Amino acid sequence: MKSVPIILLLFLVSACDLFTARSPEQPDTPANSNVPATSPDILFQNLKSSIEQKVLDNYMVCFVDSSFLKKRFKFIAASGSMSQYPTLSNWTLESERQYFKWQKAIAQAGNSITLTLSNAFNTQFGDSAVYLFDYDLSLKANDPSISGDYVGTARFTIYVNSNGEWVIVQWEDLRKSSGQTWSDLKGRSY
Repeated sequence: MKSVPIILLLFLVSACDLFTARSPEQPDTPANSNVPATSPDILFQNLKSSIEQKVLDNYMVCFVDSSFLKKRFKFIAASGSMSQYPTLSNWTLESERQYFKWQKAIAQAGNSITLTLSNAFNTQFGDSAVYLFDYDLSLKANDPSISGDYVGTARFTIYVNSNGEWVIVQWEDLRKSSGQTWSDLKGRSY
């Protein structure tokens, strides 16, 4: 009589496929390609890949976190952009987050973002450095007024935080020509 419940239990367990393998699910987000930014080169590679892969968390890790470095993020917009987009005068890390979400949304559905950083020039100061790059941010979106190339020079002031990782503390956007700059793109996001 005691064997009847055991047989019944074994029958129920085998009937529900509890121990059979199932097909793996596809991930909701792309694989994390972010590497701890133990050098400035890694920091800027992470910035580039987070933009091109459209991964918000990887993008935000590139910026200062006051929990690990007692500094605040500052963005200085390109000349002319601040008067056209007044919100750029009070740009914060939360503004940066909202801008990136907007950029990601308009570049979805097969549209791409590419970032080229060239003509690097830097000055090292031990636990900080200043990097200048000519940039070309190419955005393909369904809205033709947003699609295009955003060109200028970015001046990044970076520091090493308490985790030993380089982070962007200040970002100054400099206009190189009469074309659109990254500041213009950020300004449009608000």
